[in-house]
Amino acid sequence: MKTLALSRPIAALRLLALLALPCTVLAAENPPSGDAARGATIAATCQGCHGAHGEGVPATGGPRLAGQTAEYLATQLHNYSDGRRTNPIMSAIAKGLDAQKQADVAAFFAAQSAPYAARSVQPTPEQLARGRLLTRVGDESKQLQACANCHGPDGSGEPYATPYLAGQSAVYIASAIREWKTGARPSGALMGPVAQRLDDQDIAALSAYFESLGDNAH
Repeated sequence: MKTLALSRPIAALRLLALLALPCTVLAAENPPSGDAARGATIAATCQGCHGAHGEGVPATGGPRLAGQTAEYLATQLHNYSDGRRTNPIMSAIAKGLDAQKQADVAAFFAAQSAPYAARSVQPTPEQLARGRLLTRVGDESKQLQACANCHGPDGSGEPYATPYLAGQSAVYIASAIREWKTGARPSGALMGPVAQRLDDQDIAALSAYFESLGDNAH
C-alpha cells in the first residue's frame, strides 16, 4: 500500500499530537485519580446525550464515551469548564463539577464497554472506499496524511494522545470536523489544517466509515 511521501514519520506525528492537540491529556495538570463508583452517580445526568453506559446517541449526535481513556475524558471536561471548549450544555455541566468529580465521571465512562449503537447513516460503497483510503493512506493531492497516523489503525485510538474514532457516531464526527473547519472548535496544530482540506464529500465518507467500524472496534 502506498504511503504519502509528504508524511512525517509516524512516531514524530504521535509526539506532535501529544504536544499540540487540544484533545490530549496535557491540558489538566496533576489531575486527581477518578473513582468509577462515585462517577456512576454523576453520570446519570449524562444519559440523555451519551446513553446509559456511554454508548452514545447517534440520532442526535451525542458522541460515544464508553471505553475512551479516563485521561482524555477528564481533559475534555476540564477544557469545557475553563472555556477552552464551548458548548451550551457541556460547558454548564462541566463548570458544575470540580476536578475530582470530573475525574470520577471520566473513570466511570472509561470503564464501560457498551454495545455499539445503531448506525445513524447508511453509507454507499463509494463512501466507504473513500473513507477507508483517507483513514489508511491519506490523499497526497490534498496534502492529507492518513488519519491512522494519529488516531491509530482504523481509528482504534492512541492512549494518552488521541481518542478512538471506530464506532463513533457519524453525526458527531461530521459535526466536529465542521467545527474545526470553521474555527468554532479549538484545533491545535493538526486538526484545523486537516479539516480545511476536507470537502463535504470527504467529511461524509470519513464519518460514515468510522461509524461502520463499530462492530469490529477494539
